[in-house]
Formats: sequence, C-alpha cells, structure tokens
Amino acid sequence: MYKYRVGLVCALLAPLGTAFAQAPATMKAAVVALADDPMLRESFERELVAKALAHDYDAVTSYDLVPDVDDVDSKRFRDTLTAKGVRIVLMVRPAAVGAGSSLAAVRDEIPAELLERMRTFAKQTSASASEDLIAVVHMAIYALDADNAELVSSGAVWLDEPAESREQGIVRLQDLIVANVDAARPAIRRRFGLPPLQ
Repeated sequence: MYKYRVGLVCALLAPLGTAFAQAPATMKAAVVALADDPMLRESFERELVAKALAHDYDAVTSYDLVPDVDDVDSKRFRDTLTAKGVRIVLMVRPAAVGAGSSLAAVRDEIPAELLERMRTFAKQTSASASEDLIAVVHMAIYALDADNAELVSSGAVWLDEPAESREQGIVRLQDLIVANVDAARPAIRRRFGLPPLQ
C-alpha cells in the first residue's frame, strides 16, 4: 500500500456558508502553486482548489487572477488578490523531489523547532525517517491586506514511499495539504477572531 506522512502546518481557508443556515464568518483564500511550468501550476491549483471546495472552503486559484506570476511578493500581485476579496494565501512549492529528498530542503523556510518535530515524527512513523523521502512540499500561509502579506505559518508535507505514477503522487500531496488545513482550521480561526465552526 502506498504510504505517506504529514508534517505539521497551520493554515486557513475559510468555509463556505450554506443556504439553509446562517453563513459563518469567512475569509476568501487563494491557492498559489510555485512551479516553473505554467501548466503544472494551473493544474495543481485547480485540483487543490477543487479538493478545498469539497471540504467547504472558499478558495480560488491564483492562476485565474494572475496568470503570470513573476514575483509573488510584488505589490501588483497583492493588489490583484485583495481587489478580488482574497484575505489569505496558501502558497505551496516543491522543496525536493526524487529519491533521497529530505526535510533538510525546508530548513531555511520553517522554524528550527518545527523542523525538529517533523524529523522526530518522520523517524517514529516511517522506515525512511526524514532523510530519505520521495518528495517534500513547503507550505506557507499568508494573511493579506492592502499594504503587506504577513506570514501566518510555515511547514511541510512529504511522501516517504514512491507513488505508482507522478499523478498519484500529486494527488497524495494535495490530500495531505487539505488534511493539514482541516486539522489547523480551529486554531487559525481563533487567531483571526472568527467564531468556531458548527
């Protein structure tokens, strides 16, 4: 059976309201996949947003808002997203791909304590530990306003055994990303002063 492991990350994509109940407070989120190949970026974002929508999140692809992302740190990029009502950005990027990948690929992106917790988790749950993985994806969550993007949290998800195909590996990584968002949703909603979900 194909195995995979989860790194800890805090994330927020706000839930959609329903027509039959009072809609909870929401924050629109954009998914940004940092990939060199524009087609990969588009397909990864579309598939991840589809999974997020299936979990009752208010999520959109950044590709549809800003097809050419030369500098995601630019004011133009932030202005475009905020003009469309986006308040949260979930940014994902491949940090390491292929046999021999390790959690060291995200050591400059996440706090040292979190990296050590992820390494400990990997050693406890995987025969490959944290130094012989198949793929590592860095995740970062930003809160947007008109003036800047504030880093809310940073972490990673990873695969520890080969997938039967590249497509299956991508699906597994996307499932891990959504699972992390689901697990972190209550804590992040509290951080932003949003009421708990019913």
